[in-house]
Amino acid sequence: MEESQEKVKIEPKPKRYPYKKLLRNLFLGAFAISLGYLHYVYVSNIFENDRNFSYLSDVEREMSLRSEMGFYYSYYKTVVEERPFIAGISKLMYDRLVEFPKDVNTFNRFNIAPEVIIGAVYRYLEPYLNTSAFLECHTVYRGDGVEPVRSCVGLGQPIMFYLEAIWGLAGVLVTIIFLSAYSLSDSVLGGALAVVQYFANHAECTRVQWAPNQRENLAAPLLAAQLWLVAAQLRGRAAARLQVSIFILNCLCLLFWQFSQFIFLTQTAIFFVMEQLKIIDIKALCVFLHSHFCGLHMAVLLLQGNDMLKTSLYTSFFLVVSAYCLVFSGFRIKIRSKLDLFVEAWLVVLRICIVVTASLYLKHLISDFLEVHDDSHIWDILYSKFSNFRNFHTMLYTCTDVFDFLPLSSIQNMTKTCLIPIVVFNIFNCCYTWVTRAIRETQCPVKNEKIVDEIQDESDSGIENNTEKTENKVKRRKDLDVIDKEVRENFEEATKDKLLLFLMNLKIEPEVFYNIAQLVVFGIMAALIMRLKLLFGTQLCIVSSLFMNTRNYVLPKSVMKFLPVCWFVFMASLAYQLNENISAEMSHIGEFSDFPQEELLDWITRETAPGAAFAGSVPLLATVMLVTRRPIIVHPHYENKEARERTYAVYKMYGKFSTDELYRELTALKAMFLIVEPQHCYGRSNRGCSFEDIWDIEAPQHRDAPRACHRLLTEPVDHFYPVFRNKHYAVFRIHDYSVRYMPRSFDT
Repeated sequence: MEESQEKVKIEPKPKRYPYKKLLRNLFLGAFAISLGYLHYVYVSNIFENDRNFSYLSDVEREMSLRSEMGFYYSYYKTVVEERPFIAGISKLMYDRLVEFPKDVNTFNRFNIAPEVIIGAVYRYLEPYLNTSAFLECHTVYRGDGVEPVRSCVGLGQPIMFYLEAIWGLAGVLVTIIFLSAYSLSDSVLGGALAVVQYFANHAECTRVQWAPNQRENLAAPLLAAQLWLVAAQLRGRAAARLQVSIFILNCLCLLFWQFSQFIFLTQTAIFFVMEQLKIIDIKALCVFLHSHFCGLHMAVLLLQGNDMLKTSLYTSFFLVVSAYCLVFSGFRIKIRSKLDLFVEAWLVVLRICIVVTASLYLKHLISDFLEVHDDSHIWDILYSKFSNFRNFHTMLYTCTDVFDFLPLSSIQNMTKTCLIPIVVFNIFNCCYTWVTRAIRETQCPVKNEKIVDEIQDESDSGIENNTEKTENKVKRRKDLDVIDKEVRENFEEATKDKLLLFLMNLKIEPEVFYNIAQLVVFGIMAALIMRLKLLFGTQLCIVSSLFMNTRNYVLPKSVMKFLPVCWFVFMASLAYQLNENISAEMSHIGEFSDFPQEELLDWITRETAPGAAFAGSVPLLATVMLVTRRPIIVHPHYENKEARERTYAVYKMYGKFSTDELYRELTALKAMFLIVEPQHCYGRSNRGCSFEDIWDIEAPQHRDAPRACHRLLTEPVDHFYPVFRNKHYAVFRIHDYSVRYMPRSFDT
């Protein structure tokens, strides 16, 4: 008799919703956002104290955005003011103001994506913002002899909305610093320490309070978020959402800041080296390259084929590393002896050298093929840092403080707050931990046997019930016996040498290694160019969070009990410096005022035609274009070969060239007015950075000739007719030879 068997259905237990995890995440999110809001309030107050911005007129506010800041803000102004919206976009694509008389596609040439996005948001919200709830106006009396001005504050004012967006991004940066430090240290205290260090070293980590809309300030939150997600990816989180987020951030970083390509170049190089050292596998490198592939192509598309990005070393290096992953990544030696280790070490060095050489050659090949050499000045600047090479373009950069070497005072300031000592201790502690653990496992035979057991477990897992699967399992076990035998033979051969066994047991945490390697790269970049210290300082703060991670402490229990005392000593010193630095920044009180420039701009608006093109110094012309909307000949964006040639031609007015040569250069550029600044003409510099010194180096054959600007300011000169003069500026009308006045003739 057949027995009926009842099938018992085992219902899975309902999963409990992780309320504790949810509450923890809500707490962390709220705490991180509150820290970001604190930084938002902090930087906005510093900016307001520095310029008394709420009581300036619209013209004064625009004048206060010097050089690059005014240049980029002018595009936000175009997006906001042009009606309809599509007319503003069209005006940006065919801009005749920035390099008169050329049409320039600003989307292609400049990184104005932040201005377009913020301007579009303002346009969308404008009906709600132009109400009394978001806009308040008042009259400001500026003293005797000066007319009062009308000043408006609130989100309804376009420039206020623009700045509020920037302060919001600054707050997002601090939020991401906390989250990144928390993820790295796996400690809330670690995240809090990173944020406290950021505030204590605020002047070394950001310039947003002094130069709000510089490209690095707008891109910094995106770069920090990208580094955070990449580190999360290294921890084994390969979710599709994470991959898409990294791809979007890569694209936005390239749109927001032209220097992002160099940061991504270093990031790709670090990942390639990590794969060569077997810290990560080839799959992790391919996943990383895929996000960069999507981000790079999308950025090139949105920048409408930006030549500098297409011919960058980042693009070439990415292509070469991708080719390596596709074709040559399988050619690796299995290390079974010291000879194999020696050969593989040399092959690693050889592969790195080949990739670097091939990338440089490919970049040169692409640049020559497309006839694009827009980034040549960058290599000249780097070359001038290590040699006596100097020319006009390199000295314009290196004579500026932000492009000089990192000053010793910055190192001293970051040492006083214990930031650098803590980071050095963390790096030493991590390296010591990795090495100590590897030595301990090498000396423990039980753990050595686990390596073989883990291989077996990974190959033989799961439960199979039917007969067919059981036969397959038996067959697979026979195959595993052969594999097991080979693995054990290889393992026994390798374990004969302690060095090989040590390398097998050396487990380096990839996310920690990456953050430390990126810190070293940022340190080198900051040492060469002080402007990049914001990357170095921010990364220092993130790595300092490892100080609160006790997993990386390999110390006896007798020493570990004194660890809180060490923390208290460091925190006391940090708290003192934090109070000192915040008090110093908040106590800075200033007020913007520049009546001579305001007088000049008012004259240009009243007395010149809308199509009159102006030549002059780069910072001043950016303000002229912003306030008066007159065409200009040169601009602050220097990442273009033709733009550099235009600047070279116009700045001959401060060199020892003849006025006839200057006239020929200006008429070739279709300039109608020339603005000369006596401070640039007669200025002196202890560093040899006056325009007279620069031109003496660039054109030594004219060393004994008089300066062109001196002749223009002191005597009548043909073709240059003075039309305006005050104590800071002189404007000359340039006569055009193409205009001929013929007398009327009468036949008698």
